[in-house]
Amino acid sequence: MKQWLLDIVLPRARCKDKRSEAGIAYVEFALILPVLIALFMGSVEVTRYILVTQKTQKVAMTVADVVAQAQTISTADLANIVLAGSQIMQPYTFGASGYIIISSVTQTGTQTASNPPKISWQYTGGGSMNPAPASRIGVTGGAAILPNNIPLNSGDNIIVTEVYYNYTPLLVTNGIVGNNLIYQTGLYKPRLASLSALSMLYIPAKGEVL
Repeated sequence: MKQWLLDIVLPRARCKDKRSEAGIAYVEFALILPVLIALFMGSVEVTRYILVTQKTQKVAMTVADVVAQAQTISTADLANIVLAGSQIMQPYTFGASGYIIISSVTQTGTQTASNPPKISWQYTGGGSMNPAPASRIGVTGGAAILPNNIPLNSGDNIIVTEVYYNYTPLLVTNGIVGNNLIYQTGLYKPRLASLSALSMLYIPAKGEVL
């Protein structure tokens, strides 16, 4: 073949090969793109879910710890404590997604199947989840179902905090991490005195000097 013909044919062939290679690369990228997007979304949601779970656990432990440090406790004190506890969730909003239940559990006499620990009082707040979840520990005046069936000695009193959080995915993840109700508990024994009863707030009379 004459040189002048080779000079025309070969560059065109090389150009066609490059276009073919580029076309294959585009097809491969189009095939792998959905997988890359799914991996990205999954990693974002899994990381976020872990962080929210850790935050919820911290709220439960902190609220139980602060309540257990009191010598006496009132409903006003508990309202302030759960409000502060909900702030621990920042930057994740608690509000309509969260709910806190505080229970005081007391054992009178030897713990047996017929004499289980009882819930002396219970307080709920810190969030406005609707419908409000029920305590898994029990109800005021009833037998307490403690996490891991923790045994109590006669006269023991513990504070149990339950935290519920409605987790909603930030991204549409097609089931990688979907809507989920997170539940965490925190337990502490009162340090200074038994908190088996809520203290009564003293309201001064009009004009009374404190």
